[in-house]
Amino acid sequence: MKSLIRLAVAAVTLFLIYFALNFSSLYERVKLDRSFPALSRYAFEGTPQIVLLGSSMSFRLFEGYFKTPLRNLSIGGGSPATGLSIISSYRSLPKIILVETNILSRPIDIALVDAFGNNPSEPFKWFRPARGVISWAYYWIKFHSEAQNVLQLPRRQPATYDISQSINDTIKEYNGRDWLQIMRPNVEELKRLVAALEARGCHIVLFELPSAPGVRETEYVKAAHILAKEAFPDAGKWLAILDDRSELRWIDASHMDERSAIIVAQQMDRYVALVSR
Repeated sequence: MKSLIRLAVAAVTLFLIYFALNFSSLYERVKLDRSFPALSRYAFEGTPQIVLLGSSMSFRLFEGYFKTPLRNLSIGGGSPATGLSIISSYRSLPKIILVETNILSRPIDIALVDAFGNNPSEPFKWFRPARGVISWAYYWIKFHSEAQNVLQLPRRQPATYDISQSINDTIKEYNGRDWLQIMRPNVEELKRLVAALEARGCHIVLFELPSAPGVRETEYVKAAHILAKEAFPDAGKWLAILDDRSELRWIDASHMDERSAIIVAQQMDRYVALVSR
């Protein structure tokens, strides 16, 4: 019995030393999970039936805006192809994937795919259960219902924002470059990923979110629209979102306000409810 106790103490001591030596790496791993909580949930929870992918524009279409349960894996500052790459790395796949095509100038973020995809060479695999618990706890600590906003905000009159400076800055950024050439390789990769996931049984739906007045006439927005339609010419693959300028408002050149995001999400929700039957 004494020998067993000594062995147990020695094992615990060695583990604590190992944990202390790797604490900074483990902390960074948890910090990355917290920076991308939706991706972390996808890695640890069951595969959702419906997933929404896109940039920060779609990130603001919060899951609580939808009656149909779905998981929003949109990445602020990221690409929908990154989300598709993460999803395709797993054996179990969603039934329906909604893919935003507004931002096509960004390549796949390989670091995020390695961190949140099904990565056989992932370091510290023994730490995954602890990460899963932390991810679950963090989600519920941060969770708040969107029910009241969904009920009340669409009934209010549209707000007014002075976003002229943001619009002017974005117009300068979005014009004067060969966006067709810059975006084309990313669109080809997106097309490849969509085809591969469709071959595995996923139903892929593409959509383009309305852009703010002034921005929608830029070379960037026009190039993204042209390339996306060229890559996916089948109208049946597209979810058409009504660009109602009398109702929609933006808080800057790229992002709709909460009321507008709810209105757009409700349009998408009606479509998703039909195709998911």
